[in-house]
Amino acid sequence: MIIKDAVYVYKLVGGHKLAWHGRYHTHDTGDYELHLFLEGNGQFLLNRSKYGIEGNRLFLTRPREFHSILPDAVRRPISYYAILFEPGETEGRELFPLLGATRGPVPVEGRERFLMEDLYHLSRKQDPEKQRAAEYLLMSLLFRWYGPINAGDPARENQKPGLGGSGSGGYVDKALGIMERSIRKKLTMTALAGRLGLSEEHFIRLFHHRLGITPFQYFTRLKIEAASSYLSGSSLKIQSVAEHFGFENPFHFSRIFKKCTGLSPMDYRRTFAST
Repeated sequence: MIIKDAVYVYKLVGGHKLAWHGRYHTHDTGDYELHLFLEGNGQFLLNRSKYGIEGNRLFLTRPREFHSILPDAVRRPISYYAILFEPGETEGRELFPLLGATRGPVPVEGRERFLMEDLYHLSRKQDPEKQRAAEYLLMSLLFRWYGPINAGDPARENQKPGLGGSGSGGYVDKALGIMERSIRKKLTMTALAGRLGLSEEHFIRLFHHRLGITPFQYFTRLKIEAASSYLSGSSLKIQSVAEHFGFENPFHFSRIFKKCTGLSPMDYRRTFAST
């Protein structure tokens, strides 16, 4: 298994980012690519098929399959991870039967986006052990998402990620939407629970039962995920990034950022800054 490239695109709207990431293209023989869309609306073109893009949807492209990303409108820009990889000879014998057929989007649980975030960070480090860990994680995710347990499972295919169906799952869905729209704000879980008409304790229990993480932890990870793109793709001062995403001060932001990513904001920028 070789991970050839890993990218994180935050708020794809226009300009050179759209010109590059939205181009209609294929990859070399042997190369597969995963796209995990986190938010936004648009269309994913795969050969002659066209699929709607929405949050927590995963697409796989095989070698020589034409694909492109088309945002619908600037008011709902797209954010996503993309992982380009080539299965090794040994891994390929296990993976090819799973990856051999073109398929539409696979719904993923909301918390699984953070596994992709970990994969992205590990694969970008200039450390053979970290890169090997990224390869093992990718193998695990491929079996998780495309293995025989999930392949052709109507329950999984018809399940909207982050929901428990009707009833309590609807509250989680509403909470996720509010969080994504409030990523630049200071949103307390007490206030969020109140907007849903729930007690804070009940809301936290529902959210954790569904996603395996508290709503506060999830909201914080969303902020750090978006802030990491600003650090790697812009020259904004760290203080400005902290203010942009509603952190109390740069010190609080740096502490939380390092806890989530393992790097300080400055070290993250040195490691991942676009050249």
